[in-house]
Amino acid sequence: MIYTVSSLAKTLREHCDKAKSRIWICTPFIGSIKDVLRIIGGSWKRCDIDFRVITDIETGFIKQDTFNEFTNNRPNSIKSLKSLHAKIYIIDDWCLVSSANLTGTAFSKRYEIGTDDVNLNEVETFFNSLWKNKNAKPVTSWSEGKKLSQAEFENGDNGYERQTNLPPYSTETGKMDKYFARCSRYIDFAKTYENITGRCQDMVCDGFTLLQEVDYLFDYLEHVVCVSKKLTKVQLCTESSRISLIKKYFKEISKHYKQHRNQNDKPRRIKSAELVKELTSPSRIKTINKEEVRAVLDTFNCFGLGRDMRGHASNFTKDNSLSDIRSYWDALLNHGDITAEKVNECCKQLRHFSDSSVSELIAWRFPDKYPIMNTCSKKGLWFFGIDG
Repeated sequence: MIYTVSSLAKTLREHCDKAKSRIWICTPFIGSIKDVLRIIGGSWKRCDIDFRVITDIETGFIKQDTFNEFTNNRPNSIKSLKSLHAKIYIIDDWCLVSSANLTGTAFSKRYEIGTDDVNLNEVETFFNSLWKNKNAKPVTSWSEGKKLSQAEFENGDNGYERQTNLPPYSTETGKMDKYFARCSRYIDFAKTYENITGRCQDMVCDGFTLLQEVDYLFDYLEHVVCVSKKLTKVQLCTESSRISLIKKYFKEISKHYKQHRNQNDKPRRIKSAELVKELTSPSRIKTINKEEVRAVLDTFNCFGLGRDMRGHASNFTKDNSLSDIRSYWDALLNHGDITAEKVNECCKQLRHFSDSSVSELIAWRFPDKYPIMNTCSKKGLWFFGIDG
């Protein structure tokens, strides 16, 4: 397939938004972050994405705001190879070979062309040869580059005439990209925790998922020993110290859980997940009533657990029709993957239902796949040196 003008950016963005495992980019010129996000979206921020960029900071350029965003989110993801000219975009098992650099000018003001009618293995081999080239240097600090005349075209409306508009990248989409990126960092930490500890077998026996066990750990750090409660930023933590902290607090929560465990009563996390899964299942959601909607809301931290927020839940059931609640919850939870578009639509159409509300609904419905993302989990990750 051949892509030109608007189809070039649109097709690349669609594949990047659906990326599952990797985004590899090869281009000598990289523009400002506002344009880069509109061209490739924000899936590359997730730690489960293998993100690599080969560019040329000597005779090409990478804008400083993009360099900062790439290196802050994905350290060691950029290499520079002098005299690079190839433009390659590999997303999972799809590849675009193009004339277009990763700039707003290339994708919206120039006559560019690209094709995915290529042999992926051959292009991948070529990309790897560049990545492993002895002259390809990891980039750890930004430099302006020598092609300032080209960079000047990126700074304003001078120069090339616009041929097409870039795909939109809204604030709402940006929020969800950040949410999915935070989820991936949480899940990555959970896997590390599991590998180090082997998990608390009492919790496993009681039916906790791995993510629920980590949520218990974060709750313990925040509300029992209060070591994460006053954190205002990520604390410095080496890999060895992170392992030591995980081992230390694993022993503590295992003991704490055993002491407070009631074998005759299911833990709150298990009961909440079972309730939400039952009431929002594909067959059950169609007949859910307002009392049952309220029961779902009562499982949410942000709707009243541990605080006087009952009025917020009452306003939700009062100000939204039952048919709308059924419809938007069903669309979000029971029809394909969770996407930013579905989440945004749910927040937009249901009153008193914010990002935090949606994230809790998703986490309770899919407790083995999505973590509960809140201030407690953010500070818990900070405590272990991870940007939550």
